[in-house]
Amino acid sequence: MTGVTVDDDLTDDRLQMMWNRRLWSRFVLMYVGMGASTAIYLTNRPPVWQAVPVLLAALVTAVLGMRTTFELPIPWLRRLPFWPSYIALVLLSVALPAVAGSEWSFNAAWAGAATGWIGGRWVVVRLAAIGAVIGLIAWVQHSDAAVVVWVALTSVVVGFFTSQARDQIDIFSELQDSRRERARLAVAEERDRIARDLHDLVGHSLSVIAVKTELARRLVAADPERAENELADIDTVVRRALSEVRQAVTNYRQPTLAGELASARRAAASAGIDCRVQAPESWNLPMPVDGALAWTVREGVTNVLRHSRAANCRIQLSIVDSSAELRIADDGAGPDEPDSRGNGLVGLAERVQALGGSMSSGAGPNGGFVVHVQVPA
Repeated sequence: MTGVTVDDDLTDDRLQMMWNRRLWSRFVLMYVGMGASTAIYLTNRPPVWQAVPVLLAALVTAVLGMRTTFELPIPWLRRLPFWPSYIALVLLSVALPAVAGSEWSFNAAWAGAATGWIGGRWVVVRLAAIGAVIGLIAWVQHSDAAVVVWVALTSVVVGFFTSQARDQIDIFSELQDSRRERARLAVAEERDRIARDLHDLVGHSLSVIAVKTELARRLVAADPERAENELADIDTVVRRALSEVRQAVTNYRQPTLAGELASARRAAASAGIDCRVQAPESWNLPMPVDGALAWTVREGVTNVLRHSRAANCRIQLSIVDSSAELRIADDGAGPDEPDSRGNGLVGLAERVQALGGSMSSGAGPNGGFVVHVQVPA
């Protein structure tokens, strides 16, 4: 729909309040018109036996008009069946001016409003038919030509604007549904991010702690000084993990590739694994790319420490033109299943794909396990 603009910052409550104002302003105008028809009718001083049923019919017309227009959240109105109410409304809107005089022709606006609200392919034809019947009644009653045209057009114009109002409320409803869906997706995306970050952070840190704890236990008797150093390292890892977990839930933490490469060497050395890194002396990668490669190093080395039972590990970083590639390979036992991926590798693939890159993992050509990541730089 053109001509309808909605500020994206409007809340659902404000949208509903705006719509309610427009809704009740339409009803006020309709009741003003009905009041004018009543005043004109009563100036002719009809007998009581005639005036009472006419006024009751006008009141019923208004009630049926409210039932069939705008879907008001009024319980007792909602209990009235819709289509019988609509048919009765149209009949009363035509019968009142035909029986009680042309001053009730404005009451046909209720029928026009209900017809416009229903809409559909034939809404214009139905509105034209109602307007034509009301105009014909006014003409038969010898009303002036201007009055005939006015009463005929009133119900048509009211129905047209009500049809537009229905289109607008449908747009508002779609906007509200869209906002709720966007909020739901944002919550789900944030939940996935936190789960992915916590897995990468806690999994890596616990693996390092397990390796260092085992090493310190063995060194307590043989080399107390070195055991003390390993325990100090464990304390450092625990404090760093605690800080990173706190940062993860607020989305402030971003690991660096250089830091993760240095940490990988130390963690592998503690486990007795020969870890060699082949990388440029320096690089200048966009922060998201640097972060994704840092997560790759962390997840890859964590898997080496946990599962591989490897003696050697190789990390190769190459940056060529507008592409950065990282390869982590070990000579361990390799995957239990050819296409198996744990939560960490699945989360890593999501990070890489979000940057337009690709990731592959699996058994190496000479055994062991290989993780390969390529991202645009």
